[in-house]
Amino acid sequence: MAVAEIAVGEALARPREVGQLELIWGRFSRHKLAVLGVWVLAALFVASFAGPLFSPYDPEAQFIGPIFGELTAANPLGTDDVGRDVMTRLMYAGRISLLMALIVTLASSVIGVVVGAASGYFGGWVDTLSMRLVDFMLTLPILPLLLIMSAMSIRGGLPIAFPETLTRLFGWIWDMPPERAEGVLILAVILIIFQWQTLARLVRGQVLTLRSTAYSEAAQALGASSLHIIARHMIPNTLAPIIVATTFNFGGVIITEAALSFVGFGVQAPSASWGSMLNGVRDFIMLQPWRAFVPGLTIFLASMSINFIGDALRDALDPRLKL
Repeated sequence: MAVAEIAVGEALARPREVGQLELIWGRFSRHKLAVLGVWVLAALFVASFAGPLFSPYDPEAQFIGPIFGELTAANPLGTDDVGRDVMTRLMYAGRISLLMALIVTLASSVIGVVVGAASGYFGGWVDTLSMRLVDFMLTLPILPLLLIMSAMSIRGGLPIAFPETLTRLFGWIWDMPPERAEGVLILAVILIIFQWQTLARLVRGQVLTLRSTAYSEAAQALGASSLHIIARHMIPNTLAPIIVATTFNFGGVIITEAALSFVGFGVQAPSASWGSMLNGVRDFIMLQPWRAFVPGLTIFLASMSINFIGDALRDALDPRLKL
């Protein structure tokens, strides 16, 4: 009886083992700004994709109210220079800005991971060729090239085409004609071209360290293929920095797209992104400066929220920290 009581006491005194996901969540949840950022970002996604379902206005319909109308119950954020409801356009613009940022971030992350993993694992001419391409891309003046390529895409000067099914799908999501959706997708491709290089360098550095580890050498000794080792051992063990870098890239894409649209080389009227809505009030900003605050605030909230999330993930995924 005494032995049983001792065993029960030892079991109760033994600390409960904490799983990896629970450990990461515990570290992440201590970052209050990151938790707030998750809620803010979720609210922006819900407002952008579900909010328009409850709006009685067409985002492109003109003169539904007085030009630059005051804030009323019918138009909570007023109307723009041609009488369109600002709140409705802000929600539809969020669909374009957020979904484009998601597409660009995911696509550039895949390219960066593949290039970086192959470069770090194979070395030799693969590494030399890949890293010289990355070095060349990083030395280019990004903003002027983005402006030039965006201007070419607007005038149909870029040889990029998408399947009709894809343009119809995104046209339905963004509530625009397929040919206009194709223009937005071309802009996304232009952004992808300049977004993957930093992640490729990061992954290469991680793989260079991992390829000489014991489990990598054991997998080679057992006859595992290079593709198997990269997919099952190299990339999973670099997920932490990949996830952190991807979150920061998401905010960067939102700001870059907003900058292009603000100067007129991004999303074209009558469609709108948050950046193009800023461009729409540029000529009137001295008369009613608060109108620039509305789309500017959404850009600020989205980019700051994802930056807080990335900062918290960097701490949560650091194996040197303890709960």
